[in-house]
Amino acid sequence: MKLLEGDIDHRELAELVHISRSIIENYLRYFRQSVVHLSLHQGLTITDLAYDCIAEAFSKDENNNYQKLINFSKALDDDLTQLPEIEIFLAYKSFLTCLADAQLARLYAQSDPVGAKIHRNIRDTVKKSDTLIIERDYRGLILKPKNQTTLQLNDFPREEFEREFMINVDHHRTIPELLEVCCGVLTGQNKYRTSMSVVDVVQIFRKIYHSDQTIEEQEVICTSEGLTKFEIEQLSSEVLLALKEKIFLTYLARGKVDRKGAEALYNTFRDMLEDWCCGEESKPSILEYLKAHLQIEEKQYEEIYRTKMEYLLKIAREEFAARLMKEI
Repeated sequence: MKLLEGDIDHRELAELVHISRSIIENYLRYFRQSVVHLSLHQGLTITDLAYDCIAEAFSKDENNNYQKLINFSKALDDDLTQLPEIEIFLAYKSFLTCLADAQLARLYAQSDPVGAKIHRNIRDTVKKSDTLIIERDYRGLILKPKNQTTLQLNDFPREEFEREFMINVDHHRTIPELLEVCCGVLTGQNKYRTSMSVVDVVQIFRKIYHSDQTIEEQEVICTSEGLTKFEIEQLSSEVLLALKEKIFLTYLARGKVDRKGAEALYNTFRDMLEDWCCGEESKPSILEYLKAHLQIEEKQYEEIYRTKMEYLLKIAREEFAARLMKEI
């Protein structure tokens, strides 16, 4: 409350940052071990990741407000002053772990884009599968056959699973076919648990594909399925902020567009993000969105704006992809 009201002294702020860092570091170290190794590829430590998350949590908007923390407090059903301290702490802990998940997802997409595509395709395929499901345990996300419980057994060693998988993979190459091979390997034995870490499955699948091979995937579409209203609004605001920085630094600051054009670009993508997040039908083209904010002829659009907007659209999709993969 003091922080949101601007009535917090340096000592209290330092203590809150220290507590926040400890929460994030423990979460990454003990609950996300399967993907924390990604930080090493970027030259980052767990502490570096924690501070990145803290910087995001305590970031201020143009009005000098802690907007993410304000959104967090608004998402709680009751007045903060009326809630027990333990409930506030648990809610705040959940808020920080969501930021950590998003940070890991961005690292995943940056350090292993091929693996990130495979991961998304696995999750999309399993949603429609009659034989497999994805659940969470101490290893993170796991892939397992439906209606299978083998918790009393030891984990399936990755090397042994991979060996059996490669023997049976034969000519199978699509993600659905590879998943069926996984299911067969898991259910074809009774020595180990019938589950595997999704991250391990991704790395095994990755060996099937060459790093320069195009992996088929559907275009990233924002959907509210499985997301709360707060999460949707947070996701949209984060992507819009990333686009705002790109528009300002890449185009306005370098004189490639004037302020009116920059504002039109920003408002255009704001409208587009709202349609994505609300599930409404998009306009036929980017130009149709732009015309709502700028009087422009098609020739002028082609000469000045088309390549810029296509680039920004690519950035928007990549940012959405990273955040929609927050559970990896």
